[in-house]
Amino acid sequence: MTLTDADKKRIEEAVQKAESTTSGEIVPLVVHAADGYPHADLVGGIIGQALFLVAGMWIFPDFDYFLSAGLLIAGFIVGFLFVRFTPPVKRYLIGKKVIDTEVYQRALQGFVEHGLMKTRDRTGILIMVSLLEHRVRVLADEGINAKVGPGQWDEIVELVLKGIANKSLADGLVAAIGRCGEILTKDFPIKSDDENELSNKLIVE
Repeated sequence: MTLTDADKKRIEEAVQKAESTTSGEIVPLVVHAADGYPHADLVGGIIGQALFLVAGMWIFPDFDYFLSAGLLIAGFIVGFLFVRFTPPVKRYLIGKKVIDTEVYQRALQGFVEHGLMKTRDRTGILIMVSLLEHRVRVLADEGINAKVGPGQWDEIVELVLKGIANKSLADGLVAAIGRCGEILTKDFPIKSDDENELSNKLIVE
């Protein structure tokens, strides 16, 4: 799912608007995948080997060592590449539990790398979308967590996922950022000496 320059501009403007009424710092992050998951590609290669080998034994009556070696190599390559470039199959082989763990770890990494824990009042909040896994994670710093329950962010996740389901990640992020600003404004209204501590731009990695 691609984001155009116009999409990125809309998202940046949504962050700026949301932060105009709150001291919170909202950072949207989109990553291609939380992890490379090489084990899933390897499993695909092994399955490809098995399928090619069985097909070769059935199709070729004069099955020999050289043919089997060739089939094993070809099967591994085809299976490996098929899984790597077919996201639904890759997600199935990875498994939900591993996906949830890796996406959470990637969100934590993004939270640290982009300085969300360094805001003055610990009011940074990350909205991370991981495209391969079709997952959205919202992480808030301790200042926010002290007043806003974690269940509140389920609504933010659903707004992003709705946008993805409607083939518009940008619409989902804009809606989620706007709602996030409304939630934060209640407990973290903007201060007279407020500064924009983090960039408003969408981060794409």
